[in-house]
Amino acid sequence: MSELKSAWEVAQERANRLGKLSADEKEQQERQRYRQVGQVLAQKWIDSSQRLAVTAELSKHEEKGREIIKQAIIEHLIEAIEFADTRVINSVKRVIEAITSLKPELRPRAEEMSQLVEEYELAEQKIRQELESHHREALHQLRISGTAIEAINIEDNPQWQLARQGLVESLAPRLNALKQALVG
Repeated sequence: MSELKSAWEVAQERANRLGKLSADEKEQQERQRYRQVGQVLAQKWIDSSQRLAVTAELSKHEEKGREIIKQAIIEHLIEAIEFADTRVINSVKRVIEAITSLKPELRPRAEEMSQLVEEYELAEQKIRQELESHHREALHQLRISGTAIEAINIEDNPQWQLARQGLVESLAPRLNALKQALVG
């Protein structure tokens, strides 16, 4: 009768047959692990309405991994920056603030990005006001007024969607250039 081996022994035999990782492979795996930690921290920060204590989180890791984690956080945060409706703009502003707190030398580029986000926000508000005014006028001509038209929802209006899309497309090249400058 043959001997029964534990799962650990079987796994150990397989691992021995595969061979050991080289120093480069170990380092690459370690870097990848640190990058994943950074991405998770960045996502937690994006999803949370509260500030995440990034420095406290970074101090939990080895010195050599902190810079990799920090860079991964910044890259993930930069990817999250996009033009969205005004309800999401505040989270974009928080992301920009987080980037500058992690790497103060990025402040000039981050300020340019903040100005671009504000420009987007003002342009979007202007488009919204113009469309709402136009719709109010059209309803007024139809003799519909008062509380019946207190708040006009233009979100599903094709004119709004086209105007917003045009605005995003006009500012996207500048946004992408600033993102590249922040990463690079």
